[in-house]
Order: sequence, then structure tokens, then C-alpha cells
Amino acid sequence: MALVIKNSKPMATRPIKSGQPLGAILGSLGLERCIPLIHGAQGCSAFAKVFFIQHFHEPIPLQSTAMDPIATIMGSDDNIVQALATLCERNNPRLITLMSSGLAEAQGAVLTRAIKSFRQAWPRYERVEIVHVNTPDFYGSLENGYASLVESLIEQLVPQQSVRAIRKKRINLLLSHMLTPGDVEQIRTYVEAFGLQPVMVPDLSASMDGHLARGDYLPVSQGGSDLQSLRQLGQSIATLSIGASMQRAGQLLQSRSGVASYHFSHLMTLAEMDNLILTLQQLSERPVPGWIERHRGQLQDAMIDTHSWVNGRRFAIGAEADLLVAWLAFGHSVGLKPVSIVSPVNQPSLAGLPVESVQIGDLQDLQDGIARAGGTDLVLANAHGADLAAELERPLLRIGFPIYDRFGEFRRVRQGYAGMRDTLFELGNLMQADCHGVPPYHSAYKQHFAAMAQEVCCD
Repeated sequence: MALVIKNSKPMATRPIKSGQPLGAILGSLGLERCIPLIHGAQGCSAFAKVFFIQHFHEPIPLQSTAMDPIATIMGSDDNIVQALATLCERNNPRLITLMSSGLAEAQGAVLTRAIKSFRQAWPRYERVEIVHVNTPDFYGSLENGYASLVESLIEQLVPQQSVRAIRKKRINLLLSHMLTPGDVEQIRTYVEAFGLQPVMVPDLSASMDGHLARGDYLPVSQGGSDLQSLRQLGQSIATLSIGASMQRAGQLLQSRSGVASYHFSHLMTLAEMDNLILTLQQLSERPVPGWIERHRGQLQDAMIDTHSWVNGRRFAIGAEADLLVAWLAFGHSVGLKPVSIVSPVNQPSLAGLPVESVQIGDLQDLQDGIARAGGTDLVLANAHGADLAAELERPLLRIGFPIYDRFGEFRRVRQGYAGMRDTLFELGNLMQADCHGVPPYHSAYKQHFAAMAQEVCCD
């Protein structure tokens, strides 16, 4: 059990936190033909769009209700109604995710009331699904907003049922924000290898994987979990929730539809991956494909090859709770030692971490923890940690969101046998490059032959 140390500072000096709306937007990008709509000022969407464009290097569909001072004081339901009507008329979305901001929450806006008014005023858009979620950015973090969106999708789209039709080859996968599009694509490959049909929620591998789409630009998300599949989540034989923050969503789906839920905190240790493969084998009643066993063997070989460079190394990490759970488990499995651990927000999963303490704070707290521990060999954080790593003259392994100073990092594979294998190679290379070796020893009695030859010539 870890001691969670609360943040006592009046302000963040080197912020690492991302607000709830960013998490809800990230999840919305994994839904097909979806437009995220923030109920707030124009700046609420403008700054968020900058983060996502820098991270994914792709155009991002995102709109706001453009609350102004008058609407903030007098009421903003009309802003929501007009924004929904405009999006339906101009962009023809299949799904709109309506999320609140800190401004709307402070005002006391009621999203359900505004949606009801829209339905009454614009009945011709009844086929456009609207999912609302409360995401105040003065509480929680990206992880809370992302999890809240997934739970709202289940509550508002999946019908409660006691008797249900079962599709024996279909399974649901509720995927945490810590999984990159590359991770999601890898997990899909594992599931399909057993002849099963995965329903990924959300599915960033189909929408934000960095592919060049054909045809004209569309102002909605292209690819992702389609609306019909979301409505039929209750017809699957099982649900696999991956990530500590997704466990509640899996339990919620089970209570509404009776679909058995299996939870995995991450897929970054050999034991947890073996558990996933065993679960898929039991659900499909098929043998494990040979290529999966080969990937497992490659991971074991990588553990042996990199052991001398990775084992015993010290690392500091600042990240969301799901990432902390995954990376600390991975570090423990390969011999890495954590010296400073920081999370931006207290989450229930932090108390169960196998460390002495976790600091709630920012990157300055991470640096202070490194100083108290006497240094570190490696820093793990998002792109905001680049300056810190440069000051410490330590390598930075970029994880989480946002990563805006490297191409391709948004889809790097970290989970699964192949992800762990490549991560070990990356860690080993970082440690090897940082090692300058033992300086050569020069004896005080060393004879310099050039000087001796000069003395002989002089004689």
C-alpha cells in the first residue's frame, strides 16, 4: 500500500495536469462520425485543439458553444440549442458528445434540459445521437474525463436488459486513455487471432492512427467505434476492461446487460499479458497461435539481453494514475527502481501501488523528489518534462499526453509482448548511450617513448 501525499502548494509551478474536457475529447475522437462539443467559451476549445493537433499532427473536429459574458450570467441553454442545430445542419454527424467546462459548471448549466429543448425545437435531427457528460476542469484530470465519457456512453446508449441476444464471437474491450492507437491496434490483433470479433471502445486505432484518408476533408471523426456497435455492447459474450480507470465502466456494463466483465490493470508485464491470452483462449476455445508464442519468446530474450543495462536503474515518473500503475508494474518486473513518483490528481488506484509513497503535484515536486533521492538515471513524463530532463542531464522517456516534440510518439506501442520488447530495447539503448564507461588508467610511471627517443638523440 502506498501513502498518497496530498499537494499543499497554492499553485502549480511546473504543471503536468490535463483537465477533464481533454479526456472526454480524446475518448470522443475514437467514435465514428462524432463531433465533441464543449459547453464553454471559445478558448475552451481553441486551446484544447492546439494540444491535440500538436500531439496527433492531424486535423481535430472540435467545437464550442461560445459562451460570452451575457450568456454566462443570463443563461446559456440557447447557446447549446443553437450549437447543436448548427452542427447537425452543416456537418451531418452521427454522434455529438456534449461536455461541460469549468465555466458552465460554475454557472450551473443543466445539459439535459438544453438537450430536451433542442429535441423539441428540431425534431428532424432525432437520428443524431447526443451523449452528455459533466467534465469540470477544476476537478479531476484527463483520466476522469475520459472514464466519465465511456461510462456515459454505456449509461445513455446501452439499454438495460434481463434477457439478451448473445453473439458468441463478439467481445467488448473498454480501453484506457493510456493506450496509444498503436497499442489498440496491437490488442485488436491479439483478439482477432483467436477468431473473436472485438468491439473497441473507444477505438483510436481506426481514427487517430495517422493514416492519410481518401476523399474530401470531413468535419467529423473518421473511423472509430460506430454507434450501432455501441448500442449492441450488451449482446457480447464478455467485456475486457484494460486500465484501472476502466474497471467501473466494465462493472456498469455488466450490471446493465449481464455481460461478464474481466479486468486487466495494464498489459505491461509478462504475467498480465499471459492472463489476457489465457482469457482469450478460454473465451474462444482455440489454441494459442504460434506467432503469439514467438512474440512471447522474443520478449523473454529481450529481458535477458537488456538485463545488465536495465536492472537496478533508478527512474522518476510523473503521469496519470493508469500510467503509473502500468509503468511501475513494468519497472518492478524488469528490475527498475522508482525514486520519485508524482501524479497530478489523487485516484483510487494510487493507494494500491507497490511503493512507499506517491506525491500529488507537478513536475517541480518530481524534481524535488529526485533531489531528495540523490538523483535518477531516467525520467518518465510527457513532453512537458523535456526541460526538467535537460536540467538534470538525464534521458527522458516520453509517455502520456501531450507529446508535441517528437513525431510518431502518439502511436508508439508500449503494451503487449511486442510493446514490452521494444520498450526494453529503448531503455537499454538509453542507458547504454548514457554510460561513458571507465576512464583509462594512466600510470604515474608510464614512460613516454617520444621523450626518451629525443634524449637519446641529444646524447
